[in-house]
Amino acid sequence: MDVTPQNEQNKRKVVPLYQNGDYFFQRGLEAYRKNHLQKAVRLFERAVKLTAQEPVFRIQLAAVLSELGEYERSNDILHDVLNERGDKLSECYFFMANNYAYLGLFEQAERATLRYLELHPNERFSADAYELLDLLRFEREEDDDWEELDAQEDELVARHEHAHRLLRKGEVQSSIPILQAIVNDHPTCWAAHNHLAEALFRQGEQRAFAICEAVLEKDKGNLIAICNLALFYTEKGDAKQADHYIRTLKNVYPLQEDHYIKIAETLCAVGHYQEAYERLKELQQWQLEQRPALLFCYAVALAHVGEEKKAKQLIERAARLSCRQAERFLQSKLSLSELRYQIWAE
Repeated sequence: MDVTPQNEQNKRKVVPLYQNGDYFFQRGLEAYRKNHLQKAVRLFERAVKLTAQEPVFRIQLAAVLSELGEYERSNDILHDVLNERGDKLSECYFFMANNYAYLGLFEQAERATLRYLELHPNERFSADAYELLDLLRFEREEDDDWEELDAQEDELVARHEHAHRLLRKGEVQSSIPILQAIVNDHPTCWAAHNHLAEALFRQGEQRAFAICEAVLEKDKGNLIAICNLALFYTEKGDAKQADHYIRTLKNVYPLQEDHYIKIAETLCAVGHYQEAYERLKELQQWQLEQRPALLFCYAVALAHVGEEKKAKQLIERAARLSCRQAERFLQSKLSLSELRYQIWAE
């Protein structure tokens, strides 16, 4: 969603030659309109860093994060804007309501929607807000036990999303107690088990292996657990054990895009470049550029299957999109034959 007011869109047609916050904001809008969402986030983050006092930059960043499914982080930003500006930027309530709805936090979504409509019953997002309110109330009417059941689901989703966000940011130690509590309270939440195993392995704890193996005993064929074990044993230097899980991955072609990509990334990270290349080449360019680390992953696979010229181009492209692995490689003196993909490096 492009949240800039119409007059702001009209005013900002000339990109300045110097790189200030407005420059990166305009580039972010261009990336967003081309559906390059990850790139847009990085550019909006730069705009916010350079011009923190401009609330429109932060609201636009929050909107794109919402489209990427980072609802909790999006709401954190919107809360900050409201705390600083009060109700002057009341559209934040509407965006927060949508995020709460996606998180399954329907009571919070309803409160935020009502607050927006109280302030602006006939404004830019009012019609959408009334529709959202109807949908939320319909959900209440459909389930008499809505409050009790969804309170538990709300808590699980919010806690897991928070822990996963910490893991992605590299705050591994902070994610562990949250994930441990989730698996204690919800023993069949396999995603939390797998994320806990990843966090523990990254901290050097060997019980990560046992957690994934236990997941596979109870949920046979769990792809993330298989990916984890392929990575864990490879990192440990146990090629024989890793091979069992790698061979399994080579024979799986999931329809779900996230799982398809996870397998391709894993195969690249464990050094099976031909198989990674075969899968990644099927993706569209926009799918790769949405996640610059994935673009770099494809470049690594290309470099090891003899496509060095294209690999160099994609590494440079990934670096321009702020992929840290690509940036570090270009700054190093390593050759393409030494190029590796680290799945947890971003």
